[in-house]
Order: sequence, then C-alpha cells, then structure tokens
Amino acid sequence: MNIFKEFEGKLEGLFEGVFLRAFKSGVQPVELGKKLVRELEGHKTIGVSRVYVPNRYEVGLSVKDYARFESYQAVMATELENLLISYVKEKGYAVLDRPRIRMVEVPRLREGEFWIKCAIEGELPPERPEEPHAPGIIQRGPAAGPAVLELLDTGEVSPLFDLGGDTISIGRTGENGIVLPDPNVSRLHARVERRGERYYVVDQGSTNGTWVNEKRVDEAGLSEGDVIRLGTTRLMFRRSNP
Repeated sequence: MNIFKEFEGKLEGLFEGVFLRAFKSGVQPVELGKKLVRELEGHKTIGVSRVYVPNRYEVGLSVKDYARFESYQAVMATELENLLISYVKEKGYAVLDRPRIRMVEVPRLREGEFWIKCAIEGELPPERPEEPHAPGIIQRGPAAGPAVLELLDTGEVSPLFDLGGDTISIGRTGENGIVLPDPNVSRLHARVERRGERYYVVDQGSTNGTWVNEKRVDEAGLSEGDVIRLGTTRLMFRRSNP
C-alpha cells in the first residue's frame, strides 16, 4: 500500500467521521505528509556510507488551520512522524533519532497555506573512509572461522566478519569486534555467542532493538541465511564451511 494512503487510512481509523468533517477545507494531512517527505529529500546529507536526513521539523499553519488541527495535533504529529520513519526505512536512509514534528501558528499565512522547516539536530557519527573493503565499516580479521556475518546492502562486494571466537560484540564504537557506523545502532548493541556448534545473537539493551528475519528478539539461535538487523544495517549469518 502507498505510504500516504496508509497514513490517511490510519487517521480515518482513529477519528472515523470526525476526521473527514474536520479536514474538508484548508490544509490536508496527506498534503502535509507529502511536503514533509519533499523537505526531507531536499535536506539530505550524504556521508561516506550513509545518507542522513533531518530529524527535526517545524510546520507553520494559518490561524484557521492551526485551530482545526489543535484537537488532533498530538496524534497527527505522531502519525506524520511514523510516515517519515516508514519512508526513511523504505529508502534506507539514516536518521539520528526519531523524527519530531512541531506545529506553530503563523498569523500572516492564509487558510490553506503552510511552510515547513527542517534540520538535522545532533552530531553525525564519524565515518571511516580509509577502510578499503567497505566505507565506514571496520572488519576484524579474515573470514576464516566456522561462520561469518555478511554485510548486506553495500552495493559492492559484501564484507565478511569472522565469527571464529566464542563471543564477538557489535556496536557503533571502536571497542566492538564489529563496528557499524550507523546512527541507529547503539554503542554496544548486540553480541554473537558460540555455544557448542550453534551461534546465538543476544541484544545488549539497545535502543532500537535487535531483529532476526524482521522479528525483534532478546536472544535467538542463528541458522544459515538468517538476516540480523541492527538499526538500518543488515547482516546475513552464513556458515563458512557448511
């Protein structure tokens, strides 16, 4: 389903007929959503290994439109934020934290007019362009162990991370065995443990969670071809000697 139709359907489900009556004139919620996405696209920051997009948005509305939105403003802002999150995931962009939208009343605007301002708030994580195998990704050692993690979505030859030891940590900072410069990855996000002949991924209390085959897990056994997602980064578990 188109993300804008899905967004509109969610609002109609929340407010039922009240929603339809309230927004027959003036600024339409879907119109705001489309403009927010255009502003996001127009204010991207291209990094070595990631495309960063704004996480703070301000929407200026006329007096009449602001009054019309006022009763629904909190829910509306949340659903618009969710719309942006869906778009960011669809495009594979990076965002420093959850997008936040603030609506303000602007007396000089006429009914139906609005403006949107956006910015990246916060410091972008450092990237490491000197790494030859994949920009911004640190690989520790050759992939010679009994299992590896393959970095997906690189657009080139996929780096392999060796899982030859009993435990390897994964996170955003340099002390980890596998370093992922993804702002949606926690400093210490997860670890992979070898227990006998099996491997397990264990979440370390991360902010955005650890996902295996798009199911959020605290701990999960890994099988050939399983895809682990940390933030927006995906890693495939593979047996190097099946």
